[in-house]
Amino acid sequence: MEVEAAIRRPVRLTPNGYAGVAYAGSVYALHVGDVIDLSEPSWEIADCDRFLFAGADIPYAPTSDDVDAVTKGFDIDWYLESNQYGHYVVFNAPERVASQLVGALEAADLSVQRWDVSHRPADNGNFYDWFARLRFKGSRGEALALVGAVISPPAVAAPVTAPVDPTAARLADAEARIEELLDQLYALNQRAEAAEREVAHLQGAVASAEANERGHREALALAERRRSDLQSQLAALRENVGSGPDTAELVRSLADAEELRELALAENATLLDRASSSELEAEEQRSRADDLADQVGALVDRVAELEALEMERLRAATANRPRRGGVAEFLPIAFSRLDFILDAVDVIANLESPSSIMRALAEIDAGQLVGKDLEGMPGWFEVSKLATGIAGSQRLGRIYYKPDGGRVFVSVHIKQDEKQQKRHIDRLRAV
Repeated sequence: MEVEAAIRRPVRLTPNGYAGVAYAGSVYALHVGDVIDLSEPSWEIADCDRFLFAGADIPYAPTSDDVDAVTKGFDIDWYLESNQYGHYVVFNAPERVASQLVGALEAADLSVQRWDVSHRPADNGNFYDWFARLRFKGSRGEALALVGAVISPPAVAAPVTAPVDPTAARLADAEARIEELLDQLYALNQRAEAAEREVAHLQGAVASAEANERGHREALALAERRRSDLQSQLAALRENVGSGPDTAELVRSLADAEELRELALAENATLLDRASSSELEAEEQRSRADDLADQVGALVDRVAELEALEMERLRAATANRPRRGGVAEFLPIAFSRLDFILDAVDVIANLESPSSIMRALAEIDAGQLVGKDLEGMPGWFEVSKLATGIAGSQRLGRIYYKPDGGRVFVSVHIKQDEKQQKRHIDRLRAV
């Protein structure tokens, strides 16, 4: 059926990477012409929680005619890489042929988890244009046979099957996204470290050039003083020539002085040239160091952006997960020995970054004595300077706990000021 034009249906991405729209409670593949086929397999709406941005090209799903057009195989350079994350078909082909190959793999029941432009070399050392990650969980030999049957099919195609668990497929999508982000983060870290090393090297070169420049300027000043002395001697000699008893000796002294003057002028010119060259080199080194510092700053910003994207992805994944009772039901399960008192549960539920406090609670639940004695409260302990992720209270998380036989009373608190913290400790006295 053709999708109704009067109804605004957002375009989703199905688990196999093609476009789809929701209809009658399910998601169907979207074909060229904005049509769907109700006789085709469909997906649950929860399995298609990714949407296309406005204006993006729509990756229409291939039709049976598209699949029939490539049943004779593909004349491409390809390779199958198998690692701890699964099987990857990497190949060289134009984008149209790449789309047809992915469609042919899907038609052969080899579900494609994700395909995109390849940015890294395969484990055989070669670079390829595209990669397609398969959901197939069998051995490499089985995957190689199935992919080979699609790219270079036999005269009579043998049936192939590759069952896919929807839950495992969603988990594999998350793993693929994490893997992609980690690859980008690793590459950016490598570039940032290399840039920092280059900046340090250039800063050393600039310092050396500045030291050489100072030495040249001192030598130049010395040569100027020497020239001034020689000129004074020459003037005195000229005044004394012909008036003293030993005129011949004075003439020889004059000739020697002139020679020394010529040598000083030549040395002075050389030093001036070297000083000028050193200044130019130092300026170039400073400019290059500034450029590299800017690159390092840009790389650091990119790393922070990737980390923010990963945090957003994790939050989105958590938001889409079925609700399981919240923090109040999670804490007794995670920490069997801890009794949370006062408003500890609400404080934990409102943390932006609970990892630091959760780590300390795990150590307390394991029977470890962490932190220090709480002053004026015998039997109570305090763990301070815990990260909260809350703006203005980044390192103001506190845990107060008191072992009592096989149980431990625990209060989680975020310090605002000394007066408010004292009121909270006074409340603990009544427990």
